[in-house]
Amino acid sequence: MPRSPEQNQAVKDKRRGKLLDTSLKVFAIKGFGAVAIDDITNASRCSHGLFYHYFESKEDVFAAVWNEMIEATNAVPPLEAALAKGGTAGIKMISESYDKFKDADIRTLYAGSIAVRAYQAKGLPYDIYEKAKRYDLAGALAVLIAKAQEEGNAIAGDPAEISRAMALMIETELRLACAPRSEKKFTSGDVLFGMLMKKPLSEIDC
Repeated sequence: MPRSPEQNQAVKDKRRGKLLDTSLKVFAIKGFGAVAIDDITNASRCSHGLFYHYFESKEDVFAAVWNEMIEATNAVPPLEAALAKGGTAGIKMISESYDKFKDADIRTLYAGSIAVRAYQAKGLPYDIYEKAKRYDLAGALAVLIAKAQEEGNAIAGDPAEISRAMALMIETELRLACAPRSEKKFTSGDVLFGMLMKKPLSEIDC
C-alpha cells in the first residue's frame, strides 16, 4: 500500500533530522571551516543527492543547525545577560552557566562547542555571523574583566589578552568533550574563572 502524504512527510522529516543531528556532531568536532559535505554524508551514510535534496550547501545546513538546534538549547553562554550585570557579577553568571556542561548530554555539548567557536569561523553565512557575534566569548570576557579590575576583584593584566587565554581554555575543554570516546571532564567554573580573580569567586560578594 502506498504511503499517505503524512507518512511521506514523516519519512522526510526523519531523514532531515538525521542529517541535522549528524551535521551538529561533525561541525562540533571539526569546526565549520574544516567541514566538507563529504564529512556529513559519510557520517550520515547518505548520498550527496539526498543531502542536496534537503540543503543547498554546507552554509545552508550550518544555518539550519544554528537556528534549529543551537539557539534552542541552554548551551549558548548567557553573555548578553552577563554583560548587563557587568564585572564580577557577570563573570559569576558565566561561571555558573559553564558548570552545567559537566552534566549535559552530548547534543548540548556539541551545541555549546559550536556556539563559542562560530564567531571566529571564516565563511559563515552573513545572517549566522551576525547572530554568532552575540556569543563572542573572548570579547565579552574582556569587558567583564576590565570592569572587575576596576572593582578591585580581577587580576592585573591586559583584559583582552587574559580573555583570549580564558576563551581558548573553554573552547578546548568543550572540543575535547565532544571528541569520540571522550571522558567529558570539565574544570569547575569556580576554579576556571577563579583564575581571573584575586580570590575564589565563591568568596566574592557582588
